[in-house]
Amino acid sequence: MSYTVIARLLFALTPMLPCAVLATESPTTPDVGVTTRAELAIPAKPIATRAQLDTYLHDTPMASSPLSWLTPGAQRRFLDSIIFGEHGLGGMSLDDLSYELTREQAYILLRLFGAQNYAIALDARSTPRPASDDKQTSTLESRYDRLIAASETNEDDTTQAQTLNRIYAEQFVPFQTDAQRHALSDRDVEFLFRAATTLAFRVTSQPNYLTDMRSDFVELARRHRVDRPHAGKLYDLLLTTHHADEARALLASYPQIERNPAPVMRTFARIRDGQPSLWIATQGTRKRELVRFRFNIRAPAQVVVLASTGCHFSRNAARDIEADPLLRELFRDHAQWVTPPDEITAFDAVQDWNQAHPALRLGIAYDDATLPMVERVESPTFYFLSHGTVVDKVIGWPDGGNLEAIRRGLRKIDLMR
Repeated sequence: MSYTVIARLLFALTPMLPCAVLATESPTTPDVGVTTRAELAIPAKPIATRAQLDTYLHDTPMASSPLSWLTPGAQRRFLDSIIFGEHGLGGMSLDDLSYELTREQAYILLRLFGAQNYAIALDARSTPRPASDDKQTSTLESRYDRLIAASETNEDDTTQAQTLNRIYAEQFVPFQTDAQRHALSDRDVEFLFRAATTLAFRVTSQPNYLTDMRSDFVELARRHRVDRPHAGKLYDLLLTTHHADEARALLASYPQIERNPAPVMRTFARIRDGQPSLWIATQGTRKRELVRFRFNIRAPAQVVVLASTGCHFSRNAARDIEADPLLRELFRDHAQWVTPPDEITAFDAVQDWNQAHPALRLGIAYDDATLPMVERVESPTFYFLSHGTVVDKVIGWPDGGNLEAIRRGLRKIDLMR
């Protein structure tokens, strides 16, 4: 999002911030010809525990809560996704907020938890959700609930992917035909798109999910139902699956998704299907270009670091390793920092990382075959490999760092005495 848009959003919301009770226009206008205003109850202190949330829900009339802007199913899924830690909010899913709210609405709702800044760059709606949605019955929402519940289990990635594949095949594939789509309500076409999106980002080896997403998107567009979250999700997946030209065309048609232009993707050497490879940003330039290179995971001794540009633990690890002269040299010569394939959408952040950490440059995995040792995406994770075999693994970067564990791993692959 541009700084102008962020500033405009914050400026528009600033007068509201000191208030414990906010006023908002009612979605309906009475027959007498006046606009009523509903008072929104926003706690003076952010909700920080499950007990506080339960109290708020019990004591606050639904019409006075910004949660009322969500459909009942979306409200339930959002509340179920909230995790509290010892220091307050620990996490939540913003998916339903992006599909049902504008950024301004999401900002106000997230103020309940002191998390309003997450709304600023959210791929939320650019226009309010159609009021007709509240009156539509849904055939697919309960099926979608089942899919989301399965996606939030603690199973390993392979088992979870098998479960999601099965649910999708049973519950959604029968509706993925033109005739069935045309017969569905507007909301159910969106649930069909959202289901395909969930699978497309979690089971990246199956191209049929992108095919379904495209077809569902076309149907949403036919009904004039495409907004920022739909176009943004499709754009990101097109980039992740290396359809850069199609992504550029989509951005031209839907500029409200607010993305920078897709990078040019080049492959100069022949790379076999399934052969590990990385996208590398061109060094020493701000050119928007990625070049694909083979990645030898069977080197005699190396460290593969699974990292993320949006993970402050990864950034802390890079900072601490660079601060140690010996480790900085060993990692420059024998380590490859890699981010998952979907971070190709974070091209600018990858470039910023590489400028900040020239000895620990970050590559983007071409696909899942690049990192066969990864069972669950957790960043940062350090894999110490000898001829392609994982000899040791270090997960995470606590406040005190993990340098001694890194040194032990390096000793196990004979890179340090």
